[in-house]
Amino acid sequence: MDQIPTDMILSEQSVRAGLAAMERIHGRHLGDMSPQESEQAREHWREQVEQVLAAVRDVYVEPPSEDRGYAVITLSDAGDDRIDVGVVFQPDLHELGNNDVEGTPAQILALTALEAIAAEGEDADGGAPG
Repeated sequence: MDQIPTDMILSEQSVRAGLAAMERIHGRHLGDMSPQESEQAREHWREQVEQVLAAVRDVYVEPPSEDRGYAVITLSDAGDDRIDVGVVFQPDLHELGNNDVEGTPAQILALTALEAIAAEGEDADGGAPG
């Protein structure tokens, strides 16, 4: 097996695989829940999967220091010319208010790229860039 980049552990594809496993393990309870409870359960499972995958990733790489972080952007085909975009920031970005955030240089670059992708998508859909 070829070695994959360790950041792929946190990719949207990995999270979806983890969510599928959680649904196989705990899904029998979903039928007894209201739609809102079911959605809350899935959100909770997603958070758990993301935490587990982050812990696995940290085993293979040095965890970031306070002044060193990372951002992982994943783009996955979602069918019908749609693309799922996932992003992980470690450490979390700090919101400063007025739509301003603080992060490491890599995180700010990733955020800028995401904003450009969003603006391009809005232009393609005929909307005005945000």
